Amino acid sequence: MGLDASTTTIGLSILKYDDGYLSLDHYEYYKPPKEGNIFERLGAVREFIVSKINELQPTDVALEEIIQYMKKTTPKTIIALAQLNRTVGLAVYNKTGKPPMLLDVNKIRRTIKLGKLQPKKEEIPDVICAHLDIIFPYVYKKQGKNKGKPADESFDMADSMAVALAYYKLFIEGKDNV
Repeated sequence: MGLDASTTTIGLSILKYDDGYLSLDHYEYYKPPKEGNIFERLGAVREFIVSKINELQPTDVALEEIIQYMKKTTPKTIIALAQLNRTVGLAVYNKTGKPPMLLDVNKIRRTIKLGKLQPKKEEIPDVICAHLDIIFPYVYKKQGKNKGKPADESFDMADSMAVALAYYKLFIEGKDNV
């Protein structure tokens, strides 16, 4: 299971390895609640993660590590992201008895890159398609001036797929190509 957890969207995906073939088995996104106090919101996130582990029964879980510095981001945003990320990780640990493997975004991108350069965020869906030989399951905006364009949730799902793929390449396939 690959997880990309942010305060706006959590991308979740399952890659399955069977008979020498890696495939995308499940993907979705979840919108953490914006209403209620912090503990109610984090509790809802925890319940979502536990329900998905119960439903999907992953053998391993990898979580994109939080970035400790982001340009044009306030400490308040980084703190909220850290709280949510650690809540997701703790939910995984409590349910499975194993901590999720934390993967740095740069390590993920170095591991899944196709050429010499690391892919940019908007290039991740194409990289996933090339690795898994799929057509990317974009979610599209339904209204406004950007109607018909890929929604941000698509890129969160792609990031969760990148986390799972990097985990597979590093720890299952054993090819650390960084």
